[in-house]
Amino acid sequence: MLKSIYKSLVLIGLLYSCSDANSEIVQYLDVPFELNASEPNIHKSKSDDLYLSWIEYDKDSISHLKFSTLENGNWSEAKSIAKGKDWFVNWADFPSITSFGNDNLAAHFLDKSASDTYAYDVKLITSNNNGDTWNDAFIPHHDGTNTEHGFVSKLALKDDSFLAVWLDGRQNAYAELDSTIAKQMTLRSGTFDAKGNSLTAFLLDDRVCDCCQTDAAMTAEGPIVVYRNRSENEERDTYFLKNVNGKWSQPKAISDDNWVIAGCPVNGPAVATHDNAVVAVWFTMANNKSQVKLAFSKDNGNTFDKSITIDDTNPLGRLDVEMLNDNSAIISWMDTNSIGEGVIKLQRIFQDGRITKPYELSGSSKSRSSGFPRMVLKDDLIYLTWTHVGTPLSIKSAILNTKALN
Repeated sequence: MLKSIYKSLVLIGLLYSCSDANSEIVQYLDVPFELNASEPNIHKSKSDDLYLSWIEYDKDSISHLKFSTLENGNWSEAKSIAKGKDWFVNWADFPSITSFGNDNLAAHFLDKSASDTYAYDVKLITSNNNGDTWNDAFIPHHDGTNTEHGFVSKLALKDDSFLAVWLDGRQNAYAELDSTIAKQMTLRSGTFDAKGNSLTAFLLDDRVCDCCQTDAAMTAEGPIVVYRNRSENEERDTYFLKNVNGKWSQPKAISDDNWVIAGCPVNGPAVATHDNAVVAVWFTMANNKSQVKLAFSKDNGNTFDKSITIDDTNPLGRLDVEMLNDNSAIISWMDTNSIGEGVIKLQRIFQDGRITKPYELSGSSKSRSSGFPRMVLKDDLIYLTWTHVGTPLSIKSAILNTKALN
């Protein structure tokens, strides 16, 4: 009884916090998972509907991809998207759900293709009735190699179709048969209609970092994709491409950090847009200094301003970003506090370079199992989700008023 009264008071305070310039209210929402659960992700549709997805694991080692929608301020009863016994479930390569067109959803998960650890395929699956039922899953790539395919980003397009971008390891298999082909990860994309039919397929970059997340957003001119590149000298900086009128641009660096690392840092960039503005955020350890950096664009991502360093303590990365109506950015990331514990932080950055004081949302394990916190922005409220490390793993969800970042 007392718990219910407390939750009601927190909610009332949240709803009226717009009049309080110093409000730093956090409301926690129950997530309707039932089993060992992790890898949450969150999505906002064009109509401002919110979708939370995650993976659960049962006693028979079967993975279940589930989702919930925000209804009357709470997460609804969970619905199932797909399940399988041979999925590749990984702390950094997590599923997502995306809305497109009218009542269409697209989700993805990863399915093992062979016994090798990193032999797995992307599986896409669509729904045409807002997730009540789902069509058969399909593979968006057609190379047939038992190599790594993952780190997917999806984005709604205007014509009831959607874009998918992923890291594709087929070239590693081709190199085993042809010594003139270099073993390296590629970045590829495809567009698909509401039934999952393939519309287009493109090779975006033939040499990229092996296991860093990608991200995509829609500008006023078309989609923009950000990812971690890989030069011949093992520089692994953040790059971007744009699609304008059906044509992809050439890869270009957002910032030349010149981070040389002979391996994948498993720490990809994030991107967000509003009107003609774009913001990209990324993690780097160039010169052996861990930093979170951000860069704004005022021309739909055609050019980016000089990068801004966000935090100079000891960030771990694991980033996300959203844009407010004034084109300022809110970023979330994992950091380490003064006694070496993991924490989730948020911060607001303005285009003129002003940076607010970091807001510490929650403690979190620094282990891989804690995954990557995700967030979306709706009505000046930040909706967040992350994995809580315990026995069993569980999912946290919270709402933070943007006024906490003033």
